[in-house]
Amino acid sequence: MKKIISLLLFTAIVFTSMAQTATLIPLIAGDTISTSSSRDTVSKVITATAGYSAIGIQVNATKISGTVSAKAYLYSSLDGTNYNLTDSSAAFANQTTNAVWFTKTTAPYTYYKVAVGDPLGLSTSTQSVQVRVYYVLKKTITQ
Repeated sequence: MKKIISLLLFTAIVFTSMAQTATLIPLIAGDTISTSSSRDTVSKVITATAGYSAIGIQVNATKISGTVSAKAYLYSSLDGTNYNLTDSSAAFANQTTNAVWFTKTTAPYTYYKVAVGDPLGLSTSTQSVQVRVYYVLKKTITQ
């Protein structure tokens, strides 16, 4: 009986340790887009090494003031210096909170950069938006 209970306890611990929660990239002073006529952008870099096979990214943009008109962009890179645009979201709605997700079922690059703002300078509105980026890296489990 003790062996069965020990086995069940061990199994529960293994399955609990396999659960993974998203990582929030820490906020810093520059994580708020504040624009009137400039191209203000918040960028966060995620490093995906050690054989990750998939990546999920959630970008939360919280309106502080003004009219929100930013977008989220996902760039990828092998060297961490030269980035290529991989994906982008639709323009954020002018509401209190916007959330967008990027899901990649393969993770062939080493660096992923999330940029939120109006890098093309198309916005004519004033906005103040706080940006938070969450991510999860997944490995393929082989047996």
